[in-house]
Amino acid sequence: MKKLSAIWKKFHQLHLGLYLIFSLSVALGSVTSVFFEVYSFIDFSAVKTEWSHFTESQANGSKYSPSEGVGEKIFRLLKVRKHTSTHYVNGKAVEREGYPGREGTGDLYFLFLLFWLWPLYRYYFSKKPQDLARIESRIINLPAVIFILGWVIALQRYLENVLAYSARYGHVSWREQAIFGVTALLFGAFVSYLNLELTGLYIRRRIARPFFADNNPYGLKRGFAFNLSMRYALMMFSLAMVPLLLAIYVPVFSNFDLFTKLAASHGNNLEWALSYENVRVFLPLMVISILVALILFFQAVSIVLYRYNVQAPASALVKRMKAVASGDFSCKTSVLYADEFGQLKGHFNMMLDGLVERDHIKDTFGRYVSLEIAEKIMKSGKVNLAGEEIQATVLFSDIRGFTPLSEKLPPVDLIKFLNEYFTYITRPIADNKGVINKFIGDAVMAIFSPVFGVEDHQAAALRAALGMRDALKEFNAQKRHPEVFFGVGVHSGGLVAGNVGTEARLEYTVLGDTVNVASRIESQTKIAATQILLSEATVRGLERGKFPGFSFIECAPVLMKGKSKPMVLYKVEPAAA
Repeated sequence: MKKLSAIWKKFHQLHLGLYLIFSLSVALGSVTSVFFEVYSFIDFSAVKTEWSHFTESQANGSKYSPSEGVGEKIFRLLKVRKHTSTHYVNGKAVEREGYPGREGTGDLYFLFLLFWLWPLYRYYFSKKPQDLARIESRIINLPAVIFILGWVIALQRYLENVLAYSARYGHVSWREQAIFGVTALLFGAFVSYLNLELTGLYIRRRIARPFFADNNPYGLKRGFAFNLSMRYALMMFSLAMVPLLLAIYVPVFSNFDLFTKLAASHGNNLEWALSYENVRVFLPLMVISILVALILFFQAVSIVLYRYNVQAPASALVKRMKAVASGDFSCKTSVLYADEFGQLKGHFNMMLDGLVERDHIKDTFGRYVSLEIAEKIMKSGKVNLAGEEIQATVLFSDIRGFTPLSEKLPPVDLIKFLNEYFTYITRPIADNKGVINKFIGDAVMAIFSPVFGVEDHQAAALRAALGMRDALKEFNAQKRHPEVFFGVGVHSGGLVAGNVGTEARLEYTVLGDTVNVASRIESQTKIAATQILLSEATVRGLERGKFPGFSFIECAPVLMKGKSKPMVLYKVEPAAA
């Protein structure tokens, strides 16, 4: 059963239904156009002559005998279709009926469709990797290709009809050319629209859905598409306008000899023109022509109104959705009706409110834990209480002599001072993609790690420290607060990062010996009489050539609290000129 199921699946992936629907549409269009051609080429003078022979035989009581070749005289197009051509098969002459050059051309369209779908067939039946973007383009553009094929076949039929008629009768008058042109128009309108809807339905359900289910099912697709106005206009043209025009054509063609005689008389034979028989023909035609003209006018107006009432709101909503996708949440749309568009617009506005609220939560959350951490938690959607091991560089910064300063300032002024101070010194951290993990009184703890998009985290931390030193000079230059000094300690190593707390209340933080060592290195800046101290682990990860104009001065080994071996620290000072 599994083998049969696999065989059936492979057979289904040949998409023979597409070729069948295309063939049926062409066949139905051919039947309609041939019926129109046969009627248009009826020789009514021959019909009138033969009818008079029939009535005379009935009046005389004699047996009616059709004239020789009456069928070909009346149905001239059938005679055209009996055009024969000689072909040689295995050295033998074989005569075939049909249009000149028509033999085998139908197969070309199926070969073209096969060529168009060939990348998709290779995707299903070949084990090699395929160009998915190319396959997507072929699937999206397939309805337009089939639509164009319908009109290509219509043009081919027109040319073949003209060639066949010319081969049989010689000169092709404007009347015959007009008939073949109307036939091609009828065929193209019928087949192209029928294919657009039927094959479009098949393509969406049987070709696009299975492929895109495994390849970007929810992403935007690129390619040519018939918009709503175009589909509506094609429907009106194919199923309404063309039939209405044919409704005028049929009675006009049937009485074409009357119009010819009327035109030839130049108004001289007024009595004949106004005879009861002629008026009985002309008056209904005139009424129908006026009605058809009015209906065609209103159909054209309906296409324009459809564009304003349906296409324009849909396009405007698509434009607003693109704006939302680019981050613009200030594009609500007015809801004026309770129809489908009103429901769509209303729910779009509700979705927009939800996005604004989510963005506000994200922004608020980012004020407390940093946007990088907020995005990491929100994208993962997981609360990892176990934590994860990461490689990072930790930066600690602390104001020297902050305790005496805080005793001199009122609480309100102290908070104002700290906020302005942090505004200056945290900017270099953000510029270098550092994550501010927490503020501890007057101290700042920042993390630089590949987890947050910083591959060269040692260099990023040092750039941030140098930037903080310049920012402190700028802050003191404002002279709005007492002059302050700080120390910055930087250390690299392994950390455990994760959410610490309970399911109800969490804090994303980092733990480990690296954090403790970075804090103790910062405290050594007072003893070393410098603003920035780096650990040996951080210096080993640096390319010193990226920091021209700075010297890395090795300090005497220091035994840190809790460590059994002394650590080597480095000052970072401007190089001597």
